[in-house]
Amino acid sequence: MSTLDVSLGDSLRSGERGTAHDRAPSAARVLALLRAGVGTIDAAIVLSAFGVAYLLRFVAPGNDLVYDEPRHFATFAALVAAFAVVLLGARGHLDVERPRAWPSHTYAVASAVSMGVVLALTASYVLGEPLLSRVWSTAGWLLSIVGLVAWRTLAPRAYVAALDAVGHAPRVLIVGTNYVAREVARELAQRGVVIGFVDNGVDGDAPLDLPLIGPITDLAAIVMAHGIDELVIALPPNRREQVSRVIARGFRRPIRVRALPDVADEPPRTLAWSDLLPQRLEVGRLGTRAYISFSPAADVTWTKRLIDLVLGAMITLMLAPLLAAVALVIRLDSAGPIFYRQERVGLHGRRFRMFKFRSMSADADARQATLQHRNEAAGPMFKIRDDPRVTRVGRLLRRFSIDELPQLINVLRGEMSLVGPRPPLPSELREYEDWQLGRLRAIPGMTGLWQVSGRSEVPFRDMVRLDLHYVRNWSLALDLEILIRTIPAVIARRGAY
Repeated sequence: MSTLDVSLGDSLRSGERGTAHDRAPSAARVLALLRAGVGTIDAAIVLSAFGVAYLLRFVAPGNDLVYDEPRHFATFAALVAAFAVVLLGARGHLDVERPRAWPSHTYAVASAVSMGVVLALTASYVLGEPLLSRVWSTAGWLLSIVGLVAWRTLAPRAYVAALDAVGHAPRVLIVGTNYVAREVARELAQRGVVIGFVDNGVDGDAPLDLPLIGPITDLAAIVMAHGIDELVIALPPNRREQVSRVIARGFRRPIRVRALPDVADEPPRTLAWSDLLPQRLEVGRLGTRAYISFSPAADVTWTKRLIDLVLGAMITLMLAPLLAAVALVIRLDSAGPIFYRQERVGLHGRRFRMFKFRSMSADADARQATLQHRNEAAGPMFKIRDDPRVTRVGRLLRRFSIDELPQLINVLRGEMSLVGPRPPLPSELREYEDWQLGRLRAIPGMTGLWQVSGRSEVPFRDMVRLDLHYVRNWSLALDLEILIRTIPAVIARRGAY
């Protein structure tokens, strides 16, 4: 659930004495130290993992391999650790106070360590370091992931225990008693002490899981009496005026206020406004008013196009023998052209011809209408797991996504990128809802978050959400991550048919 953090570190009426809660260490100060500690522990785990791998590979009894320069191994491990910690921190994964489901932090750790190894290899090459044992580096990579996943599973508990040890766990107060407020209370109960609710009454007929402490008029007194560290405002905009007046007067203790942008009295049935917000938000002032500013599409730098040209040309040259062999096999297998040219919609609605190796019979488009009743895809897309139009060679090409390789031509021509949203068909576009058109704010790609998340197994609505996430949060690091994840996704063949 998206939240907007507004720090209120005011210490008004400093002449008045505070409660015992005021004299306790600030949860924010402890949290800052813990984040630094988490990064240090992450680095230590990666270094230890590569150290263990070194012992197993070169020092354990029975090994006859001897390396007189362990300095090179230490340098490589330090680079991996540094890159991994920086990547985890850049994506907010040093925030141990926000517990994540294990698939989320496992993926984040695996991605960061994998990219750390790739970047360390690149740096080692630039620095002129010698090539190191592949068995050692692979073992270190695997042990690093296992160690970090195990540590990060325990990190949120360690955070709460550390705060308890200094006598101050984060104490949270929910302002509101509606559906969203109750959901927030359940989520936040995992990371701190949720004291209860503050509201002028109870919304809905269901009983509250936590006590209703008092009305909004008593908010300042409740904050002081219970030593609250965080307020979560879960009220609709038309009910926030009273809370705003209390916040404007200030509290006699440092406190953080989180205001939820979308609040409903019942479970949402449509896409929430907050779902469309990017991860990077700016809060500033324009004139006399405060604004939340963001771009619906992240600014894409010229380096993305340069990488597309350089890598696209390199991959095309490297795969030239394979491309020639596939073209010959297609020609021998069935009648029809080698390439299939299909009209697609790209950046800002511009249409272009996308190239693929032909994997279906030459009359595939004409036969689609007769197969519409067998469509297995949700939304405007058309997919059949056992499509009778697919040729013998085409089925193999699709399994390993080889049929997509001619799109390198589109990349070199500037119509596509190596990474980006899936380019839709014009017929699909006519069925889009307004919010789904945001996919057209980025140049389409050969691979993307949809492809590495399961391709045809991902429902259309989730595919759009993944593409919108990419459009809003693009970065070179995200592109690199997707490219790395594409390799195992192709090998696993998940959702490819």
